Amino acid sequence: MRNKFLRAVAMIVLLASSGQALAESGAKWLNGGKPVQARVFKPAKDRNHEPIITQRSELQRLAQRDHQGKPQASTAGLQIPLRRGLSNTYPGLITIAAFVDHDEVNPDSLLDWNCGQRTYDGEDFGHNGTDFNGVLYPWRTMANDGMIVTVAADGEIIDRNDGEFDQNCAFDPQAESNFVVLKHTDGKITIYAHLKKGTVTPRKVGDQVEQGDYLGVMGSSGQSTGPHLHLGVQDLSNNLFDPYAGTCNELNAESLWEDQEDYKEQTILAAETHSAAPQYPDCPQQEQPNLNDVFAAGDTIFASASVRDFDNTDEFGVEVLDPSGQVILATTYSDPSIGQFAGIQIYWTFQLPQPAIDGEYTWRIKYAGNILDHAFYIGAGPDPAPDAVPANNAFTGLWYDPALDGEGFNIVTTAGGTIVYFYGSDDRGNRFWLISDLIPGEIKSGVPITVSMYESTGGIFPNPVPSARGLSRWGTLSLLFSACDAGQSTLTGVDGNKNSQIIKLAGVAGATCVSGSVPADSAWAGLWYDPTKDGEGYNLIISPIGRILYFYGFKNSGLRLWLVSALMAAPFEIGQAVTVDLFESTTGTFDAPQPSDEALVQWGTAEITVIDCNTVTILLRGSDGNKASDNVRLAGIIGADCTL
Repeated sequence: MRNKFLRAVAMIVLLASSGQALAESGAKWLNGGKPVQARVFKPAKDRNHEPIITQRSELQRLAQRDHQGKPQASTAGLQIPLRRGLSNTYPGLITIAAFVDHDEVNPDSLLDWNCGQRTYDGEDFGHNGTDFNGVLYPWRTMANDGMIVTVAADGEIIDRNDGEFDQNCAFDPQAESNFVVLKHTDGKITIYAHLKKGTVTPRKVGDQVEQGDYLGVMGSSGQSTGPHLHLGVQDLSNNLFDPYAGTCNELNAESLWEDQEDYKEQTILAAETHSAAPQYPDCPQQEQPNLNDVFAAGDTIFASASVRDFDNTDEFGVEVLDPSGQVILATTYSDPSIGQFAGIQIYWTFQLPQPAIDGEYTWRIKYAGNILDHAFYIGAGPDPAPDAVPANNAFTGLWYDPALDGEGFNIVTTAGGTIVYFYGSDDRGNRFWLISDLIPGEIKSGVPITVSMYESTGGIFPNPVPSARGLSRWGTLSLLFSACDAGQSTLTGVDGNKNSQIIKLAGVAGATCVSGSVPADSAWAGLWYDPTKDGEGYNLIISPIGRILYFYGFKNSGLRLWLVSALMAAPFEIGQAVTVDLFESTTGTFDAPQPSDEALVQWGTAEITVIDCNTVTILLRGSDGNKASDNVRLAGIIGADCTL
């Protein structure tokens, strides 16, 4: 079987309980609490793997191709090949179900890199990879694309597979895995297995990928008992490597990780409150966490704490703080009878008195020197986010730093809030673009704001990756405006820090502090996208100086791409196609962008046809091919109402 070696196990979830109860002291308002329930996460055995390099001549040929002149990327400096999807907001990222087994001689004898037994025997004994799991509710997380598999080190795709069933719960000898295999210039290959069906990167065999690029979504395809990622490292002679360096790793002396985690990585994974106990139905049904943060007097609260790498020598504490910040309940949890677990979830039940004091309370977890707070409410919930502020439209438009020409910001104020795009170059010199979280409140001159920024990480020109999978957190943007046409921006993220003195290049007609009448075609200003091609989109600016179109997406090579059009003077008319030149940036880095008149070269053209207030068709023709899209309005600009 061609990918038999790609089979691994997911962490399974077992239910246990403890009789330890909450301390009575200071807990009268909670009626003393109910017994603790513990749900522990344990690794399970799976089938072992057989190398495929010797079985597939085409793969071997690709793997051994000459890399002369290509960047010398190797498996030294691996990064954890996972990140959160946009639906995943847990503070903790991963648990590790199992390491490589270094005792390949004796069946049922286990030995990991640190001389422990956090591994298992496979079909022929000797697990030959590292099994990564998400934090909680694996099937629910998988359904919502919550765990994104990424490239651990720069390399070349030499094999990939997609389309296989991805909800396996047991070992089926016929089950095939969805996977990606990368070749690195040090002769090693990395294997990323058990991906979710239909999510494998559209990048092709032979394409180069960079560390952090999108590969797929964590799933349970192939020989797997639940959603997880199996990462394997070997060479073309089928020699196995363990990325972790330790006393009992005789495969390789040096760690392959850029920053190797501790054997016991004690972190808090989550703090949650629930309306009922979390439900874990039979595999592969989705879990029901019954999350809830707003309660009434007399309600029963289920409060949970989840921590990583917990064993019988550990203890963690929980507290409840009232609206004034006073600790009104405190207790600890430990269990000398248990073994070591990749992760454990504990929950307590509290009966609220009636009446109860309304307000915001805090559920606090303390573990291994770490503290994590979770807010819950009795009575009214948190204040709703403020409505979009029309005055923010004063800042809508195109912004740039004259000293750092060749990049810039688009600020768009929609009915839901204000969004900021950055377009420029990353630290490697590749073009990239960022999109902000929604800014719901008012932007005021002299008042700083900070917002999270996300970067695109996956897709190709004809086939972008959906934004829920393709965006990952890059860092933050801080803005401080001194006026509606001047301010300061600070980008802080994986490419470094950049401070810019920005000015408004073009505002939106009709906005505060922008002179001139509102053009009749201003209804088409805003953000547009094709629902069938999520993960890319357009920003159409209609300003007093003319009309400008931006495209945010990917090149055919998989590199990120942003395009800007020439200025269009004539207004749009319904049903009339307008063709305009599109330009792409070709030089610059995050720290040193090049002036736009040197950095922009023609990419191709865009043919734009406005249909009605909510529909625009766009045909791109250029060096990456042709792309036709039927775009709908994602968000319009406040004040640019449709009156057609």
